[in-house]
Amino acid sequence: MALPALPKDFRASFRFKLFVIFTVLTAIVTTFFISIFIFAEIREQHRLTAEKARLLASRLASAVRLPLYAENREALNVLAEDTARYPEIHAVVITTHDGRVLTDLHKPTDLSPDELLTETVEVRSNPLGTSPESAIGGSRDPDGTLIGRVHIEHDTSELKRWIHQLIWTSCLLAFGFWLMVSSVSYLALRQVTHSFNTLMLGIQIMRNGNYDFRIAVEREDEPGRAATAVNELAASLQERDRENQHLQEELLNSMRMEVQEKKKLIMAKLIQTNRMTSLGLLASSMAHEINNPNGSIRLAGQYLGRAWKDAMPLLQQVAAEEGDFNLGGIPFSTARGNIGDCCATIDRSTDRIAHVIQDLRAYSLGERNEMYPGVDVNQAVSNAVAIIHAHGTHADASISTDLSPLVPVINGNYHQLEQVLVNLLMNAVQAMQRGRGGILVRTWFNADDDEVVITVRDQGTGIPPEHMERLRDPFFSTRIDKGGSGLGLFVANFIVNQHKGRLDFESEPGVGTMVTIRLPAGTHSDQA
Repeated sequence: MALPALPKDFRASFRFKLFVIFTVLTAIVTTFFISIFIFAEIREQHRLTAEKARLLASRLASAVRLPLYAENREALNVLAEDTARYPEIHAVVITTHDGRVLTDLHKPTDLSPDELLTETVEVRSNPLGTSPESAIGGSRDPDGTLIGRVHIEHDTSELKRWIHQLIWTSCLLAFGFWLMVSSVSYLALRQVTHSFNTLMLGIQIMRNGNYDFRIAVEREDEPGRAATAVNELAASLQERDRENQHLQEELLNSMRMEVQEKKKLIMAKLIQTNRMTSLGLLASSMAHEINNPNGSIRLAGQYLGRAWKDAMPLLQQVAAEEGDFNLGGIPFSTARGNIGDCCATIDRSTDRIAHVIQDLRAYSLGERNEMYPGVDVNQAVSNAVAIIHAHGTHADASISTDLSPLVPVINGNYHQLEQVLVNLLMNAVQAMQRGRGGILVRTWFNADDDEVVITVRDQGTGIPPEHMERLRDPFFSTRIDKGGSGLGLFVANFIVNQHKGRLDFESEPGVGTMVTIRLPAGTHSDQA
């Protein structure tokens, strides 16, 4: 009877694939070892049977030496019958040295020739007697004269029946062992994959539109954390559906009231809400919301810079006539250089924000940014450090640099590399205990691998080993409750990969962390 067909979903499941691998591997190993056992037993039984037949023939040859020499047929028949009393002996034949048959004793049987084992032992004169080793081994005695030969045919049918029984018994035992191991493997796999199946079932239910369903989190393992994230996503989608439904109801009400302006406003809200369901459109919305104030800040900074430049002669004249005075709580002699630097910092920072937003929009749309030759890595490091200092959040953390003048320029995107360095420096500052500690940024050229290497080492709290593998994952952060987005290292790793480089992490809890950026030198980056 044919086995019922397995469900397609089960045959495509991870549990079924693992079960097939375990069962096939167990069947192969079991077959291999049971075959070795059967072959070894068969070979041993054949050896014992042949040795027994040889021993009987040798013993008979030793006993018939004198009767054979005298050609006493009656004595030879008695000795042959004594040997033939063993049920496994089929025939006993005694011949002279010239081949004349003196005794021929055959039991009536219908055995085929392949079921008989024939042993022939020569009978030689040996005044000193035959040694036990010669009798057992059936070896010739070179000092004796050939008198005759003893032929014994040994019945091996019982041996064949024993071999068949051994094969069947071993196969049944192997099959039972295979069934037991397969059953235990299936139970173990069902336990192991239960969390994955629960997660997939919950995702399937949510995919059908049931966002009220929540996946039960049984353990705090990877499937459990994934189930928690899916539950949070379902809650967010459920809230989004309620908002969409509410907006749709308002839209219908506005259409009934024929209030065109309100209808347009609600439609705009509905469109905006639907756009927020996509990460790419969310990035575009963020770019729009940030670019407007950033443009205003940029214009204001440029205006302040021009105003300060125009007012500088008048203020210098006042300082020359009346002496140094305070400007914004700072002596004019100090503020004279700082305010100009602040205006330049505002202009540079707003320009960087514009490039970051442009890169974010390009990334959300699946685009790649242009790579340009002649990018100075040391300059990107210096600007990133200046931005962190201007940010004012480094507190007591000291940031020092060790920039090698031998570092060559590379092909890349200057603003993206600066963004990566700023992200790494911000992470290093935030890892300091109460902002205290040292941060060292180094650059050098690895001529052996033709790589430009940048390292950012801090003396912070370090990274736990269980978090090392997830540092490049999107939305993974240990500072979510403190405002972290979990996208900094994800974006940094993406940018480094776009530059055909790699981002490596080394950390020891309580000692600090070192992040290494390796970028190919020379012409390596393909333009998008």
